[in-house]
Amino acid sequence: MEEIRTIEAALEEFGEQHGFPMDALLQIQLALEELFTNVVSYAHDDDLEHEVEITLSREGETITVEIADDGCPFDPLQDAPELDIESSLEERSVGGAGIRLAKQLMTELRYQRNSERNHLTLVKKI
Repeated sequence: MEEIRTIEAALEEFGEQHGFPMDALLQIQLALEELFTNVVSYAHDDDLEHEVEITLSREGETITVEIADDGCPFDPLQDAPELDIESSLEERSVGGAGIRLAKQLMTELRYQRNSERNHLTLVKKI
């Protein structure tokens, strides 16, 4: 979790280099932090050291962020629990809020499992 600051700094530098608006970068940062936290918290069922790779790219007015990890297979787009927005906060079960937020903030999310790694792609059109 201590890598959150490194991720924020890299995203900020990337945004400055490419001249992206701050509001879009803040949305990407929030979605990325939520999903990175989920990977760190839930993707592994052991105490070994694991790697999470985050790749930023730009094509025209589109920013793409890929989060790749060696955790247990998990497609958050299909397997994450649905967020119960009808119940009170006290009655809701844990899970689903982060992916719901990411779906609202980003233009597109995609998942695939390749080479024993989860690949979650976040796309934001500016």
